[in-house]
Amino acid sequence: MAVGGGALGDAMRGAIRALMPPDLHAVDLCALRGDDALVASLGPRGESDPSLRRFLLYSITKTMAAVAALQLVGAGRLDLDDDLGAWLPEFAPAREFTLRHLLQHTSGLPDYGGSREYHEAVRAGGPPWTEDEFLDRTEASRLRSVPGRTFAYSNIGYMLLRRVLVRASGEGFADLLRRVVFGPPGLEDAALVTTPAELSGFTFGPSRYLGGDGEPADVIRRYHPGWIAPGVVGASPASAARFLHSLWAGTLLPAPLRDEMSKGRQVEIGDDSPWKRPAYGLGLMMEMDDDDGPAYGHLGGGPGCSPAVFHFPRKSRPLTVCVVTSGESTDRAVLMVKAVAATVPRS
Repeated sequence: MAVGGGALGDAMRGAIRALMPPDLHAVDLCALRGDDALVASLGPRGESDPSLRRFLLYSITKTMAAVAALQLVGAGRLDLDDDLGAWLPEFAPAREFTLRHLLQHTSGLPDYGGSREYHEAVRAGGPPWTEDEFLDRTEASRLRSVPGRTFAYSNIGYMLLRRVLVRASGEGFADLLRRVVFGPPGLEDAALVTTPAELSGFTFGPSRYLGGDGEPADVIRRYHPGWIAPGVVGASPASAARFLHSLWAGTLLPAPLRDEMSKGRQVEIGDDSPWKRPAYGLGLMMEMDDDDGPAYGHLGGGPGCSPAVFHFPRKSRPLTVCVVTSGESTDRAVLMVKAVAATVPRS
C-alpha cells in the first residue's frame, strides 16, 4: 500500500467517497499499515496534493497531552494516583482528584461545551477567556461528582492538566510536546497553535458553527485558538496517524504505561451514535466492538474541520487511520475511519 495506490488504496478511497455528502469540500486521509502508507486528499472533483494541508487536531491534542503526562509518570515526576493538591495549590478541589481522574474525565470537574455563554463569546470573535475566567465561569471549584465515580468529559480538566504538566516538567507546554511527543516519531509539521495569525498555515472548510444564523464563516478571519482551553495542536493527517502508530510501536511509551493508558471505562452513548461499545482510558477513546475493533484513538471537533484518528492492532498488519473532513460532523469522520478500517482483514 505505497503512497497513492494499489487495490487496497482504491478500496480505501472508495470507502471514503461512499460516505461523502455533496456539500463536503474535502476529506483528507492517511492510512498506515505496517510500514506502508496511503496519503490522499479527496474532493468532489478528484484529488489534490495532500502534502500541503495541515489542520487543527482539536481534541486529539488530549491524547498527546496524556502521552506527555505518562512520560512524566515514567520518569518519576508524577504519580497517577496521588492527589494534585501539591501541583495545583491555588485550586482547592485538586486535593480531591488525581492525575488518573483528570486523564480519564472522572475528576468531577465541569465542561464548557454546553455553555451558551461560551459559544456566544466564541462566535462574537473577541479575545478568549483567561484560565481563571474559564474556572470562574464554569464554577469549576464546585465538583459535580465524587472523583472516580462518574465519567463526564471535561475540557476544564485538561486545561488544569496542562498546568500540571508545565509545573512538573519545568518546560512550556509547547516545548514539552516537541520534546516528548513530536520529536521521537519525527512529527516535523506538528505544533501547538496559540494565536490567530498562525491559523493562516492551516486548512479549514467554511464554518457553519461560527456563522451562527448567517452564512458560514471564514475560520482564519473569525476564530481564536485560545478558545480551546486545554490547548490545540495543528498537524497534517500523516503526522496525526504517525503519532498514534508510534504509540503502539513502543516509540512513545513503554508497553506497561501504554497498557495503563488503554484500560477503558465504558461510556454511555445515544441511539444515533456511530459507536457500538465505546470506552475511555487515559486520554484515549476506544471502540471495543468485535467487527474491526478494538480501536484506540481520539476524535476532535471544532470550527472548519473534524479530525479522527484510530489504531486497529488486530488487523492482518497493525493499521492506523486518520480522517479529517472539511465539515463539522465528528460522527461522519468516525464513520469514515471505520469504513476505511473495514477494507483491511483481521489477523
